[in-house]
Amino acid sequence: MPTIIENRRNLHQIPEIELTTQKTAQYIENILDLYDCKIDHPIPNSVTAYFDNKKENTIVFRSDMDALPMEENTDLEFKSTNGCMHACGHDGHMAMVLEIAKYTKESNYNVLLLFQPGEEKPGGAKPIIDTQFFKQFNIAAIYGTHIYPELEKGKVYTRPNEMMAGGCEFEILVKGKASHAAQPQNGINALTACVEILQKSLDQEEKAFDNNTFHLLHFGTFHSGQAFNIIADQAHVRGSIRYYDPKVFDQIVNIIEQNMNNAIKKYKVQVNFKVNHHYPPVLNNEELFHTLYKNNLVNKLDSPVLISEDFGYYRNVAPSIFFFLGTGDTIPLHSNKFTFDEDILKKGVELYRKLLTTKIPF
Repeated sequence: MPTIIENRRNLHQIPEIELTTQKTAQYIENILDLYDCKIDHPIPNSVTAYFDNKKENTIVFRSDMDALPMEENTDLEFKSTNGCMHACGHDGHMAMVLEIAKYTKESNYNVLLLFQPGEEKPGGAKPIIDTQFFKQFNIAAIYGTHIYPELEKGKVYTRPNEMMAGGCEFEILVKGKASHAAQPQNGINALTACVEILQKSLDQEEKAFDNNTFHLLHFGTFHSGQAFNIIADQAHVRGSIRYYDPKVFDQIVNIIEQNMNNAIKKYKVQVNFKVNHHYPPVLNNEELFHTLYKNNLVNKLDSPVLISEDFGYYRNVAPSIFFFLGTGDTIPLHSNKFTFDEDILKKGVELYRKLLTTKIPF
């Protein structure tokens, strides 16, 4: 039976991106075949393992599986060499969930281990949920963990309600008509129309919310025009929205769309708005947090973070809570030099073992 360190290192050497985690899934399944469990694949390249303890309720431990498309630049003996890298700690997440398979008989619940591809993008949580796979279980709680730099090494942190921001990537495409700048009557200026959409949206978004409501509208790229003396026939913008309250997201989108419609009427342009990649906020179950905090299983995170994670979808299935496992003062996530002290994985497993027997408060 491989150790947690062996699993982490083996998985680190076979990184795969997005939903294309075939080798990773096969490795996980080969390990799980050593246990008395029912293995399934809700979507391609995902793996689940159900441990039936003949209990009424089931708890879920979820791990993401995917890596990032970057060349690894570390001195690790087990570094990857295929142009991809586990630069976000998902190799560690998988190793912890695989390790808990050794202890499922201790649980007061049935146990479902969930290995999900595509967390970085395009998202694997929602496709798994959409299969109705979870309907066959009476799920009491769903747990997930992310390794996190800048938090004290080996300590587990979480908080009630807002844990991580919801976020989306979007693009706006404005189409006009090219003409020479000396003949503006023959053209439709997509650049001018687009600038007005952006400026008015930013101004209105800033005024739409009070100081106690988190909201963020960001325009990151702008491309328009082919020459200095030609009226631009297209303008293309990419940006992001971040929020904790879904109503805030809806309101920001409404502001953008209103300004798009105004620009269409004023400038006679065509405008397309598209959300490409959207994760809801991670909102931890408050009762579950207080139970774990009261029993000294977790430390309280002072404030939520603005990055996004598709774990937020799982709260639509059952009460859920997400943890950060501190790596200390390490290189940031998504760096091609990222690594961590493997001893912290044992701390994550210690938490998971306690969760096997922790009474869920509902």
